[in-house]
Amino acid sequence: MYLVYVIILLILILILTLILKEEVKIRKGITHGVANKYWILREKRNFVRFQENMKIRYDRINSASSQDNVKMKNISTSGLCISTYEKLKEKDNLEIEIEVPGFSKPVKLIGSVIWVKELSFPDDLGRRIFYTGIRFGKIRRESKEILIKHLDALKRPLGECMK
Repeated sequence: MYLVYVIILLILILILTLILKEEVKIRKGITHGVANKYWILREKRNFVRFQENMKIRYDRINSASSQDNVKMKNISTSGLCISTYEKLKEKDNLEIEIEVPGFSKPVKLIGSVIWVKELSFPDDLGRRIFYTGIRFGKIRRESKEILIKHLDALKRPLGECMK
């Protein structure tokens, strides 16, 4: 009789152990999924950005205005971020001219505004500042080569003169 009770007790312990292991697996999966979804930031960019301050000018296509009071925040082979006093609109198309150090010809291209963000603080003169993300569209082959050569030089170590 005791043997039957021991066998039943062992079977119940085995079943409870299997259920507990399965529950732990499920809980770990849920916690891990929630953490990945909310707390782990993933880089969405496909290309490396370089903090670079090159002289830049743009014209809005189908507009008579031209802006050269623009500061470049960063650049990659596929786009750039600028700060400007003009609030551009998403999907605005721009003719952009970038003076790349070490090259006599400026890089000329067409870009489109992807996003615009107003900074929470104005400049020293009280003017509103906007960060604007621009994706490169049409760019001539020679202009792209100039840009790639310059960005490639930025990737290389600077020796003792590290920034």
